[in-house]
Amino acid sequence: MYKFDKQKIYKMKNYLIIGASGGIGQAITRRLLDQNHAVYATFCSNDLSMEHQNLTSSHFDVLDSESFGFDLPEVIDGLVYCPGTINLKPFSSLKESDFLHEFRVNVLGFNKVLKLALGALKKSDLPSVLGFSSVCAQNGFSFHASTAASKSALEGLFVSLAKEFSPKIRFNIIAPSIINTSLSAHLLNSESKQERIAANHPIPRVGSANDVSSLACHLISDDASWITGQVFAVDGGKSKLL
Repeated sequence: MYKFDKQKIYKMKNYLIIGASGGIGQAITRRLLDQNHAVYATFCSNDLSMEHQNLTSSHFDVLDSESFGFDLPEVIDGLVYCPGTINLKPFSSLKESDFLHEFRVNVLGFNKVLKLALGALKKSDLPSVLGFSSVCAQNGFSFHASTAASKSALEGLFVSLAKEFSPKIRFNIIAPSIINTSLSAHLLNSESKQERIAANHPIPRVGSANDVSSLACHLISDDASWITGQVFAVDGGKSKLL
């Protein structure tokens, strides 16, 4: 069970975290609970293995569910969309269904969630929306065609939304390199794979969920109130220094 740190005092806000059972989603949820915020969290394939008096959670599948398993609060101060895909194949092996599946998860799933939450977001004084792209969206990597296509679309969508909803709602994206979570477990399932991937980064290690969650919680806070329409790389320097 997750334990709340009572020594920290923050103004309570309401946050909706989609995909909170994944590594990054869990890390963000824990940070927000530690800051005494109210978190409304959804999970899909795995149960959310934490309990807290400020946590409300339910199952929600971005591909199939049409509503959350809980009532949203009247006001939502921040929305974080964590679902993602990693589908590495040679282009010749990719089918139309691969592209469609990733687009549904990364783009259409987000659209569904935003429409469900938009009314409550508009009632906040300074709401923020955060999504996750990938280092592959703006940098060329072999075997990343379908993932890069959908993540690039998500980046374009967020920039458009940032303009459309400014100055009322902020939209930003984090674009990580490979992070040690269940989503990437098949790429990091041996010590030799981990060492090889780490060596491909100027800061030679694999990223952790905490590397991402610290920035994520900053971007959805009032401390980042002058930041919108941006894509932030959390990638050990890979996108700029190689």
